[in-house]
Amino acid sequence: MNKYAIAGAGLVLIGLAFVAVPELTGPLGLGESFVSLIGVIALLQGLRTVQSRRHSDVRQTELPTPERPQALPTPGEEIDATIDSGQVGYRREGRELRERLERAAIDALVLAEGLTEDEAREALENGTWTDDPWAAAQFTNTMPDWTPWRVRLRATLRRNRPRRARRAAAEIARIAGVTDDE
Repeated sequence: MNKYAIAGAGLVLIGLAFVAVPELTGPLGLGESFVSLIGVIALLQGLRTVQSRRHSDVRQTELPTPERPQALPTPGEEIDATIDSGQVGYRREGRELRERLERAAIDALVLAEGLTEDEAREALENGTWTDDPWAAAQFTNTMPDWTPWRVRLRATLRRNRPRRARRAAAEIARIAGVTDDE
């Protein structure tokens, strides 16, 4: 602690003692004028301190830079990227996508439709889990028998695996009750 602060605190305590018990000034031979002189000196010291603080620069603490928010991946983003890349065939990425879609479809059918896992797998293999022929073809690799002839013809002319995967993912989301509005 500063030595001037200690001396000032001691003088304040002595002054308070003299104010509280005026008889203490008698034996020391201190009169009213001495107490007034100490009061004037304290007042001048207070004014000097205030004046020096008015002319000094204001120091502020610099706050640390706040953390920047991290970009987190959106669920399903990698599936969308795989579908959009067109690598939905039988390579490793395509197999992983097919397995993930199949797992999601089974889970959706079990939870939303009340099927057992075996019933859900059978529905996927038969193409009866949906009324969308493109989504059904994702798991059967052929268009179901109930597919309209125009869709069959289009599917025969061009094998559009990304379209089948996209439609299957949309159908799974519909069955599970997931929407993009969230």
